[in-house]
Amino acid sequence: MPSRKSLCVFLTICLLLAACVAAPAPPPPVEPPSVDIPDVEIPTLPVVPLGGQPDQAAAHTSDVDLTRLQVGDGNYSTSPQVGYVYVCQTQFGGGGATGTGNWMNGDGTWDATKKAVVDGSVTWPHSFTISLQGDQRVFTGNDLPNHPTGVFPISVDDDAYAVDRNPNSIREQSITLTLPANPTVASQPSCVGGELGIMLSGVVMFNAFDAEGRDAGAHEVQDSCDGHPQSSGFYHYHTLSNCFEDNSAGHSALMGYAFDGFGIYGYYGEDGKELTNADLDECHGHTHVVEWDGQQVEMYHYHATHEFPYTVGCFKGTPSVRALSAGEGQGGQDDPGGQQGGASAPPLEAINACAGQSQGAACSVGPITGTCQIPPNTTILACVPAGGPPP
Repeated sequence: MPSRKSLCVFLTICLLLAACVAAPAPPPPVEPPSVDIPDVEIPTLPVVPLGGQPDQAAAHTSDVDLTRLQVGDGNYSTSPQVGYVYVCQTQFGGGGATGTGNWMNGDGTWDATKKAVVDGSVTWPHSFTISLQGDQRVFTGNDLPNHPTGVFPISVDDDAYAVDRNPNSIREQSITLTLPANPTVASQPSCVGGELGIMLSGVVMFNAFDAEGRDAGAHEVQDSCDGHPQSSGFYHYHTLSNCFEDNSAGHSALMGYAFDGFGIYGYYGEDGKELTNADLDECHGHTHVVEWDGQQVEMYHYHATHEFPYTVGCFKGTPSVRALSAGEGQGGQDDPGGQQGGASAPPLEAINACAGQSQGAACSVGPITGTCQIPPNTTILACVPAGGPPP
């Protein structure tokens, strides 16, 4: 019988042998079956702002410094030029602001955020309609706005009186105007008179100059809606009125019509950014798709800017008229001693014949020859036949 010691030795050897036996190897991994997956192009989706389509819903933004706007004094020309008004007449003489406001920076710029406004809030019996009649757009109205105005003549108690003593009163007018409903670009741009369009408020838009050939937006004092009357009582703007709402995202809404029939839109382009002269052509417009009579149409249109000349620098199309108020063809629009209501503006053909000409230059309208003169009771240069204007 083995001894206890031998048994212990035997058991120890068995345990050591068991520890030295290797564990069985695990089974090899099972490869997944091969599957051919075709290449799929994942489209890149445009980033759409909340509430609308790309670009069309872009919020309005601006890099324009309203505290340092360039003064446009003397920026008139006898041919189309960016940042200028191509005027039908380069002779000026009349009234305007008599002082210098503290918003003039003294370095050729002005601060629109400091400009004075005429006091008061007067409401008027506004009347204005626009209708489509065949291929024509017909406007009728009384030139009284659908928004309040300041008190005119400017009161001696008004702070504005120290700079601008406008003595004129706002008077009801009678406007009937027919423009092409679907205007086309003319073979070449043409000059603008003292008036250049009519806005959706029913108020006439004048060019960017006062009667002295200065920047009216910078020098003259208007009311809180950027309007004031001239000598025959026509209430008018020189710049886009602050009382016009432009709540649409992206491209600005239509604000009015130039006398060639093309639309005048607000400050903002297709991407919602405020436009400047650098974005527009010599007539202060450009071409792309806009909403026109409820349709999306690619067409030329003007834009308002905070930069001179503010709305229209020249007519891209053919203007149907150049003046609605007597004597307001150019330069005398704010002259308190100028033409009073009741006379007729010269015929459009006579004005066109002297576009860019100097007084006394030879001209012709059809078979009739004459010279460029300023007819009685007007301030616009026109072709006057020998012996004087016809009765």
